[in-house]
Amino acid sequence: MEYVRIEVGVEAYGDDAKLADKTFARDIDRLRTWGVEVDVGRGHQYYLKSYGDFNPVSLTDEELNTVAFLLETFAPGAPQAEAVQQFLQRVLDWIPLGQRDAIGLSRQRLRVDLRRRDEDDIAPVVQTAVDKAYNERRRLRFWYLSPGQADGAPRRHTVEPWYLHFDTMRRHLYLDAYRLHVSGPLGEWSQPRWQKYRLGRILPDEIEVLPDKLPPMPPKRPRHELEYLLAPEIARLGEVSRHFDDMTVHPPDEEGWVRVTAKTDDLFTAVQMLLGYGARCRVIGGAAARKMMEENVLAMLKLYKLPA
Repeated sequence: MEYVRIEVGVEAYGDDAKLADKTFARDIDRLRTWGVEVDVGRGHQYYLKSYGDFNPVSLTDEELNTVAFLLETFAPGAPQAEAVQQFLQRVLDWIPLGQRDAIGLSRQRLRVDLRRRDEDDIAPVVQTAVDKAYNERRRLRFWYLSPGQADGAPRRHTVEPWYLHFDTMRRHLYLDAYRLHVSGPLGEWSQPRWQKYRLGRILPDEIEVLPDKLPPMPPKRPRHELEYLLAPEIARLGEVSRHFDDMTVHPPDEEGWVRVTAKTDDLFTAVQMLLGYGARCRVIGGAAARKMMEENVLAMLKLYKLPA
């Protein structure tokens, strides 16, 4: 009740206690008539359990397409993905069932459009196989050409395809999958882990959708500790960008540097993002993040032929 008085004005319930009680009870009844599930607590407080059949929001076609785009773009591993997905789920709860179905169709069309925007030339057979495995929740096997392999030879990967993600900065479409097996010139090995595959680097030869079905839930992603310092010119106004879902911004030290602690399930993307701060960010932990940052910095020193 106090929140309503602050947002709407004191006249929303008035000063008469008995009249305010009746108005509050009438508001709760109206919510329940609309199909909203609420629990009423003490002191004129109520707790929203579910919107039920109440759909207070109706979106335009452009807005529906925007929601579909965000759902596709902010896949797990993307900055603030969990927070964005929770917000979008709230929006989906607000809109009619027919519009929710329309978002599903829009997401399918969007995947086709994103492939057109991808700067890679994605083979049609690759598009078809990835779509089939993704939609039918089945394992996928393909040859992948990674620039990280010094011999330039492709490796054959067997994966569980869980998500499709378009990176708006790199302008490439990625398959976010759980890697099961890899085979190549040195034999076959099994080191299950999450990996993002650029669709343009999946070779069309011998790509196959396997009969094996995916489990009900994706494997849990490893969480990596992050600890870094931001220079005073970055944090001087007290506003620090929240790049991670699990993130704490600590008070500045005597020189104005701000310490940030966080956790991420995509260490590579996190370090690449922190590199964007340049000399205004120093990674001090966790161990894996610090090691990866040091390797990047040393590589740049060699690139510019500076003493380490």
